[in-house]
Amino acid sequence: MSDRAITIDLHFMGYDEVIASFLVATPGGGFVLLESGPGSTLDALEAGIGAAGFTLADLRGVFVTHVHLDHAGAAGELARRTGADVFVHPSGVRHLADPSRLLASAGRLYGSMMETIWGRMEPVPEEKLHVVEHGEVVTIDGLDLTGWHTPGHASHHVAWQVGSEVATGDVGGLRMPRSSHIIPPTPPPDIDIAVWKASLDTLRSLDVERLLVTHFGAHGEPSEHLDQLEARLDAWWELACGVLDAGGDVGTLEAALSELDDSDMAATGMPDDVRARYRAACPMPMNAAGLVRAWKVQDRGKDLHGGNVSATRRD
Repeated sequence: MSDRAITIDLHFMGYDEVIASFLVATPGGGFVLLESGPGSTLDALEAGIGAAGFTLADLRGVFVTHVHLDHAGAAGELARRTGADVFVHPSGVRHLADPSRLLASAGRLYGSMMETIWGRMEPVPEEKLHVVEHGEVVTIDGLDLTGWHTPGHASHHVAWQVGSEVATGDVGGLRMPRSSHIIPPTPPPDIDIAVWKASLDTLRSLDVERLLVTHFGAHGEPSEHLDQLEARLDAWWELACGVLDAGGDVGTLEAALSELDDSDMAATGMPDDVRARYRAACPMPMNAAGLVRAWKVQDRGKDLHGGNVSATRRD
């Protein structure tokens, strides 16, 4: 079952190797997608499907790791055009059935560039939406996929295992092809460090051969990958707490994170074009904002309970 998934480059915003969708052929002659990508990349997705020897008519199911626009933005359009079912965490269903809150929140951030960057996000017809519980096996067109709830980056996050591979979404970090550098995407609003680390343990327990990383591509040596990701997650969180405990703000933290990560990238001899893809896929202002929010939630927990507590959120 190893090496079954085909990586489709969605060429997001003209960049190569920033957002991936993964195509897995089914025994019944069709295929499923792990991640739909955003609505703005549907043409690139369809071209990639064609290059793999399929058409959209062969699509049997869409499995999204979470409902953020770069992972699930095109799911509704794909369901409408093909009749394919869409599989999602229980807390993500309402956002795919009615994405108005997601779009309003993103619109405040991206303004007039919203549709240029992300395209349209259509609702998924409710009869096409399917909730997947932790550890549940979905069999579609003869293919078995297991959904593992893996919160920490988002409270409604699912990693999808197909044989010896697992699509990690963002809980498995961000890693460009031909690079050994792995970073944790930490945008608002759901970052929970303790819960994320527990989800990394879940991924380790699967004993798979390859991680299918949305940003970007298939990577071997899962243990080394996850260990580096956890170490960097700890380092970023320690830095954030130090900066914010000392009275710093989101801008101060952004600068400190950028300096740290630039140093780590330079130590690997990373070329400038690869560094640019990291920043396009994982903007440091968003990382800083998410860590600030997580720190504030933790700080409120200390006030309420007299000690450090995990700030787990539920939709």
